[in-house]
Amino acid sequence: MSDRSEAVTQTKGERRRQQIVDAAKDLLIKSGPNLLVLRDLAEQLGITHGNLQYYFPTKNDLLVAIFDQELAKYTDSVKNSAAAASTQKGRLTAILDAGLAELRSPDTALWRMLMSMADHSPEMAAILKQENERYQGVVARELKNVAPGMSAQRRRHVAKIIHAMLDGLGIQRIHEDPDGPELRALVSEIKAAIFAIVEAG
Repeated sequence: MSDRSEAVTQTKGERRRQQIVDAAKDLLIKSGPNLLVLRDLAEQLGITHGNLQYYFPTKNDLLVAIFDQELAKYTDSVKNSAAAASTQKGRLTAILDAGLAELRSPDTALWRMLMSMADHSPEMAAILKQENERYQGVVARELKNVAPGMSAQRRRHVAKIIHAMLDGLGIQRIHEDPDGPELRALVSEIKAAIFAIVEAG
């Protein structure tokens, strides 16, 4: 096989893989994890069950791919936003605003779903832990530019605090008006608290 035909095959394979991930993600958001069945998904996509399992042998493999892709989009947004800021406070604000913007996305439902699944499945708990650690690692690395004198251990701790505050805010947004005065005030308080934590070193 020539390099060109191998590249075309790889591109087709990548397209097929992405098509499966996109369809599974849509199904998860609309119907929840119980209706994500590989055989049914393959039928919906017009491919064989074996073809789908070539890319994702198990449902967990597919879930990992979905959450890895979502996390990559989110962490890219954090890094790009922080890089565009010119001051230390601006970089910290950009990190927080990227998290807040993510909470407005319909895809946030995926993370709430993963948290719920993690309560009942050690495999899902392991996926959640892995994704959380990756996110916290990105935030900790970005904090190095915000507070270069802060120790690596402290940056990791602050990244976990930011993550916990954003998770809590995500839960609040389920039952409160996301644009209402209560939630806006809470966002301001969260930002002020994080600024104070970072300034304290």
